[in-house]
Amino acid sequence: MTSSAPFRRFAFAFGTTFGLFYVVALAKDCALFTVFPSLGVVLAGTHHSRDVADPAMGFLAPAMYWYGWAATAALGALMVGLVAAALPGRSARYVWSGWVWLIPVLSMIACVYLTLPWFWL
Repeated sequence: MTSSAPFRRFAFAFGTTFGLFYVVALAKDCALFTVFPSLGVVLAGTHHSRDVADPAMGFLAPAMYWYGWAATAALGALMVGLVAAALPGRSARYVWSGWVWLIPVLSMIACVYLTLPWFWL
């Protein structure tokens, strides 16, 4: 199964675009769901503690967005991967193979840049 051409196109498209969609989800704060682990609650969409409670009380219900951002990116990458797998094999010749490593590297740099404000004191 892993040696079939459609699966390889799916894997390369999914792996490449996941990083790109993750950066977009992180930058736009677009989580598929929000987890409040201290409350044991999972809500659909992005919810900030200050939206549902007094901003001064936000520390009582810290939210986790990472799972929602990863799910958003996986859903977008799944769609791109399925389209890539459905395309005829000759269409892959026109895609530069360097995107497979360049997009993840640029995505990592973008994620570091976007998370820098969290570490400012």
